[in-house]
Amino acid sequence: MTISALDPLEYSLPASFSDRVLETAISAARRAGAIQMHHFRNDKVGCRRLLHDVKLETDRKCEKVIMAAIREQFPEHAILSEESGALAGTGGYTWVIDPLDGTVNFWHGLPFFCVSIACYANAGQPAVEEGFPAGPLSIPVAGVVLLPFSQELFAGVPGRGAFLNGRPISAGRAGHLADAVVTVSFGKTPETMRCMTRRLDALLPQVRKARCLGAAAAELAYVAAGILGGLVYDGIKLWDFAAGKIILEAAGGFLEATETDPDQWRVIAGAAGLRDALIKSLKMESNG
Repeated sequence: MTISALDPLEYSLPASFSDRVLETAISAARRAGAIQMHHFRNDKVGCRRLLHDVKLETDRKCEKVIMAAIREQFPEHAILSEESGALAGTGGYTWVIDPLDGTVNFWHGLPFFCVSIACYANAGQPAVEEGFPAGPLSIPVAGVVLLPFSQELFAGVPGRGAFLNGRPISAGRAGHLADAVVTVSFGKTPETMRCMTRRLDALLPQVRKARCLGAAAAELAYVAAGILGGLVYDGIKLWDFAAGKIILEAAGGFLEATETDPDQWRVIAGAAGLRDALIKSLKMESNG
């Protein structure tokens, strides 16, 4: 299954409803961001260490305040969260949240992490189907990504644009990979790491620079603002890119996601003018 851009004009929502969703997402993100900053570089933060990953008590605390904010305003909506999984609802909408994206960065004191919150309409289908939004991610309502350390709040609503701290942003018109900084991830499994190593062999000669920053949602927000030119990720979950997808597409960029294994996604994203070049570079890697 592949997810690509949806024309927002195909499905419209009242502005008042979108405003309520956006306000709720922003409020929830700020509450979670305050928790993150309270615990950042605090040696007392609880941690369960995994190979190439960590799980923090902070994740749970952030999830709790985000879910409370959503339930307060939309008690009937379904929620899909990294920490708790799928919580069914009957309201025809699903919120997809990553309470703390960039957990390894956070744990090691690197100031690049974020809160990611998105809301999608389910188009009359069941609120949660096999644990994922019906579609999935077919009808975006609003997306928010907050980087609390740098105090950067990204928001996007289809048909109404994307914003950084209230100012309109654009993914830009870059048309050449040679002018782009592209961000990548090495993933968490040996197979994904080998795949990305091969991919870098194809990408590096073509791009200005490649970076591995460690927080997909924040990186997608940076692509939406034209700070980064593109993104190539393998082995990520829906909550890693659900909000970034809305913001980036509202900013005029593109995002294509392909489910390569159950619950595992490959994401290619960037400025609209880089789409063909990025996809071509992946084909070069696959044929190599």
